[in-house]
Parts: sequence; C-alpha cells; structure tokens
Amino acid sequence: MHCAAALTIGRRAMDFKERVTEELKELVAQIKQNLAQKVKSNTPGEGEGMTRGVRACLRRLDRKLPLHNGLALRQQEAYTSVWRDLKLLALSLR
Repeated sequence: MHCAAALTIGRRAMDFKERVTEELKELVAQIKQNLAQKVKSNTPGEGEGMTRGVRACLRRLDRKLPLHNGLALRQQEAYTSVWRDLKLLALSLR
C-alpha cells in the first residue's frame, strides 16, 4: 500500500496525468454487461445489496469516464473523481 502511494506521489511530481485507458473502459463495460445478464435470470442471488452499490457506481462512471481525460489535473485528483468510484467498484466486486 505504501509503495502504491509512493509511486503516485512520484508520478504527480513528474507531472504525469492519471489517464483512463481504453482497457479500463472496456472492463467497466464488461462488468455492466455481466450485471445485466444476472438481472435477466430471475434467480435470487447472494449479495443483493452489493448489486445496488455496483449499479450506483456504474451509473456515476457512465457520466464521469468520457470526461475524465480532458479535465485539469486538480479535477482528476479530486475526491469525487473517477478513481474513487473505480475503487468502490473494485471493492464491491471482491
């Protein structure tokens, strides 16, 4: 964890931007598709509350992902940026 923080601080010191890649966009689209397929099968599943959280993250990401790379650096690093939603999505899918 500390190594990841050190790398992030170093990248920001060298003025690298944190960009959302096409692979990351494809991964979010795949998660969305998998979630839609689960909804079609009307079998009650485990973690229904977690599914609502995943859907909420996906809705927020639909708005934020297309705009993220064009934002200023301070907006990309803000608390309400794409990275927070991606972290929540990853934690909820574990």
